[in-house]
Amino acid sequence: MFPFLAQAEAIKYRSDIKPKYYNDVWERQFDVATRIDYDPEEKQFDFYIKGTLYLTGFSLTREQADSLIAAIEKYKEWNLKASKKGVTLEKEINKVMSSRTFWKIGNGDWKLGWGANLAIYFLSQSEQKHQLVIVFPKFKAKYNDYSTHRPETLYFNYDEAMRLKEALTEKAISIFIEKAKKQAEIEAEFN
Repeated sequence: MFPFLAQAEAIKYRSDIKPKYYNDVWERQFDVATRIDYDPEEKQFDFYIKGTLYLTGFSLTREQADSLIAAIEKYKEWNLKASKKGVTLEKEINKVMSSRTFWKIGNGDWKLGWGANLAIYFLSQSEQKHQLVIVFPKFKAKYNDYSTHRPETLYFNYDEAMRLKEALTEKAISIFIEKAKKQAEIEAEFN
């Protein structure tokens, strides 16, 4: 949920998915703090990625989330084939259009941007280790042509990619919402 948009029904959904950024100086990958909020009324996911200077995000509708699930399924299939054959591969799986983008620097104001095509890649680190990669284009603000932001590329190992896929399924959302409702009812009884 964007602090500047009134979406009272959005709920904090998942924060246990840990993609990675690649650090050129250290020449290795580091975990990135992320969070997914879900708006049951709009049926929309808001992804938040906390970098060193920026808080970056993008939103996916149900249909767009299904496109990302399909890309993750293709990654899973390619991962199995590449590992079996002992080969390395770097190839784009597909693009997933986000419905909107947003970002801010430090404690600054939020910038709301247009939707963007997120490029989903399969990238081999070795013959047995293959990652799902999300490459972002330059985000452009809706109300200021000169305000742009290019988020850092996200790398997901196999387990994190499967966690992301599971988080986007309608079944997982339904279970989560049902648990949240029951918890709210229990809390209401004791207030």
